Amino acid sequence: MQSRTRRTFWILFTTLLLAALAFGLGWSKLFALEAVSITGTNQVKLVEAQLKAAGSKLVIGQPLARINPKTEENTVTNLEWIASADLSRNWWTGRVTLHITPRIPIAVYADVNAGNSSPRYLAKNGVEFSSPQSFSNLAKISTISIGAKSKGERKAIANFVANLSTEIVAAMTGLEIAGNDVILMETNFREPTLTITWGARNSAADIEVKGRVLMGLLALPENKKITEIDLSIADSPIVK
Repeated sequence: MQSRTRRTFWILFTTLLLAALAFGLGWSKLFALEAVSITGTNQVKLVEAQLKAAGSKLVIGQPLARINPKTEENTVTNLEWIASADLSRNWWTGRVTLHITPRIPIAVYADVNAGNSSPRYLAKNGVEFSSPQSFSNLAKISTISIGAKSKGERKAIANFVANLSTEIVAAMTGLEIAGNDVILMETNFREPTLTITWGARNSAADIEVKGRVLMGLLALPENKKITEIDLSIADSPIVK
């Protein structure tokens, strides 16, 4: 009988303790938000505005336990110029740090008929976005169509860029979809410029193979003065 009473006591005590901890974490001001730091970007006000518009829980005095890091991170990554966000909480100081990683463009769309007042950029992973920041000295991307077909062309370019090696991306100075969806690239591999024809409808595997062929051709001493390479057929490249 005494053993059962003791067990009941400990169960009741544990339940009350857990309830008190839950209240302390989730409702009381014991572990409340004291300060918010947004790092990784100079566009802090834009991030703050996005959080406020979404009803963010990052409000001074808000219990830290009621802040869902994933929800807050997803809120700011809805801004297309943000690649990722990471939120951390310091339970002892009450400080929350939200670290922002902006997208970095490798090219800019040169078309002026897309109806956008701000430039559209392309990141290395093929994501197209606008940014509150301005970028210069980027490769220029041009398409030959407007309207529905241009959307397909932009998607083709995005997929193409996403599968290029870092070395080729770094050398790219211009990109264009020509007739029959053939992709033309201008690079600084050679001076004044080296034009590369990649052909049309390239799969990820095609781009990888053609990339290796390209770098192999560039390594040959006899190709030091070439100005054009046609990789439309990977195993039969044409050099001029």
